[in-house]
Amino acid sequence: MGTWPRPDGTHCDGRHFYQVNLNKQVSQSNTFDRVNDQMRDFVRSPANRRLMPGTGSYSALFRGSLFGLHDSAAIAERLKICEVDVLWLGSNPHVSRSLEYILHGPDGPGDFPDFERQRQSGRFGSWRWDGDEYPSPDFSPLERPKGNWRVYRDVLERIARLDSVAMANFIPWGSNTIKEMVDGLTKLSQPLLQRMLAFADEINAEIVQALSPKMIIVPLSLGQNPRVRCLGVAMHQATGLRSYKVTGSSFTFHMGMCQRGKLKIRTAYLPHPASLHFDTDTKRRIVDEVSGILA
Repeated sequence: MGTWPRPDGTHCDGRHFYQVNLNKQVSQSNTFDRVNDQMRDFVRSPANRRLMPGTGSYSALFRGSLFGLHDSAAIAERLKICEVDVLWLGSNPHVSRSLEYILHGPDGPGDFPDFERQRQSGRFGSWRWDGDEYPSPDFSPLERPKGNWRVYRDVLERIARLDSVAMANFIPWGSNTIKEMVDGLTKLSQPLLQRMLAFADEINAEIVQALSPKMIIVPLSLGQNPRVRCLGVAMHQATGLRSYKVTGSSFTFHMGMCQRGKLKIRTAYLPHPASLHFDTDTKRRIVDEVSGILA
């Protein structure tokens, strides 16, 4: 797509970045590290201690990289001159033991030590530590798509620069489904669930303000869940909502505008990739028609 100039003389295409001062020091204080610190403080609070063992490296909100970078401080510096095309949200990590540890408690500290290693690493995306000296990257549907994840990756490739797409979970704590998380926490403690959702909404607004993406993509499992209608990315909160159906299929998605802090951002609500039980031709039409609407 080429490069474009910035007022300070730098150029950015989502992959390449060059400045006159190549030795410029990047700030170690950035939104992404601060959010991890806020998460640590939140679960350490006596009222929220049940969440601590179910807080792991997977609780780091982001997956993969941004602008081809993996270091939070470097990405924060790059954001001064480069734009984020899309923030692709997941509902929460697909890690069932996170909820299990929250509901029943493990023998020992659970996954929290790995969260601390992740937090202290300064890495942007979640990595799997597993007690090893050298961690490995967590699954990134954008960089290593599997199965139906490739459908949305192909949509994004048509409407955005893939290096300028950020992928993040909305809720830091894991379960098999968002419904399972909400149901489990409701039985355990309704006030804890409300504090969790309020905290997730707060830090999501913070990262949206930091990234200032042109568009947000929200899974329908989160956007349509009646138990979380208060969240800023819920369809109930969106304005100008319109629905679309892909030709010759049951695939339906929605577009609207969401308010995140001072920003009003185009927001798309798409079914989870696991629900795309379609043949190859239908998936091609989904890519063609969805990308045409989102462009």
